[in-house]
Amino acid sequence: MNGTKTEIRPGVWRLRVYAGRRANGTPIQVTKTLDTRAKANDGTPQAVKPGAGKRLADKELAKMAATVARGNGATGTTTVGDLLDRFLAHGESLGRSPTTMVKYRQIADAVVRPELGKTRLAKLSAADLDRLYAKLTAKGNKATTVRRVHALIGAALHQAERWELVDRNVALRATPPPVHAAQVKAPTPQQVQAIVRKAEEVEPALASFILMAALTGARRGELCALRWSDIDWQVATLAIARSVYETHGGGWAEKTTKTHAERRIGLDVVAMAVLERHRAEVDALADELGLEVPNDGFVFSRSPVGAEPYMPALVTKFTTRMARAAGVKTHLHEMRHFSATEMIAAGIDVRTAAGRLGHADASVTLRVYSHALEQRDREAAAALGRALAADSQCVSPKTSSRHPARAAPAKAPAARR
Repeated sequence: MNGTKTEIRPGVWRLRVYAGRRANGTPIQVTKTLDTRAKANDGTPQAVKPGAGKRLADKELAKMAATVARGNGATGTTTVGDLLDRFLAHGESLGRSPTTMVKYRQIADAVVRPELGKTRLAKLSAADLDRLYAKLTAKGNKATTVRRVHALIGAALHQAERWELVDRNVALRATPPPVHAAQVKAPTPQQVQAIVRKAEEVEPALASFILMAALTGARRGELCALRWSDIDWQVATLAIARSVYETHGGGWAEKTTKTHAERRIGLDVVAMAVLERHRAEVDALADELGLEVPNDGFVFSRSPVGAEPYMPALVTKFTTRMARAAGVKTHLHEMRHFSATEMIAAGIDVRTAAGRLGHADASVTLRVYSHALEQRDREAAAALGRALAADSQCVSPKTSSRHPARAAPAKAPAARR
């Protein structure tokens, strides 16, 4: 922190510490007047020489700087709740992902406001955040949940830095619990088939949804947003360009995909058969009701003409229920994992798998599905070994001083007569 001291009269010092800027750009100064003069018995300050009390002034200035440094450099009455209001409104004005903003608002309202909403930014410290994280952990929240809270607070304070409401982002000094990445679990082909069979007994349309999730690896919102016009029946491809999300009032809306890019994936004969059968069932119901299915109708819908999509939460709950009925512990998102691990196990290169999954960067695929790649690595090692083993002298057995256990046994000495 920058600090200055000025002797306004002998023994009397004005101390100032810079503590950031206000929203309008004006600097914030923490100011204090320090009288170092000795007092007479009646309390009257004694006359002193100019420069007296300099050491006391330096010491007090250092204390002021340390006090400001422990906070975040903000002053005034702006609270954490005020910052959250501005930050969330700013995010929506920039067109941030609606699902991200919904999650941010949920975390802000359920966690941050009750605990820190009334805390002034001037008083907020890393210790305050660590206490919050410890409290959440003690309540049984997972590290990933606490990390989401930390991410929101950190993002809001980062924006406050840009707005010059605070001098530093104290979240950078906080210590949220570490997250240890768990190995991705994917159901087996037999388990997927068992779940689909159970779903067929309850709601065939959602059984087709689950099958397409496993065959395409698409995200649930992307599958909910599929329209009949996205299917190219001639070349057997599927365009994935949108995603459905649920709004605050229980409704739905559409947005771009997670990577904001459209992708087109190929469909095999099984996927095409699933879609053809599903379309035949949709057309049969529409004909019975005297309706016509529009080309832009939703593929998966409880409306006979595809007027609105299935809600993402509904298909997730349905899949979990069907999995439980089939005796399988899994959920809808693991159909995506099934698709990825099966592709890698089949020898599909990571770049192709990443494109099909909608990963903007293949490194994401490498990181998330490293366990499947390890199996492929072992298979590669075995293949290389087999290639060099046949008729190769370099791998033929021979005596080696490095491996005495593998050396030919020495000839036993002749018995003495």
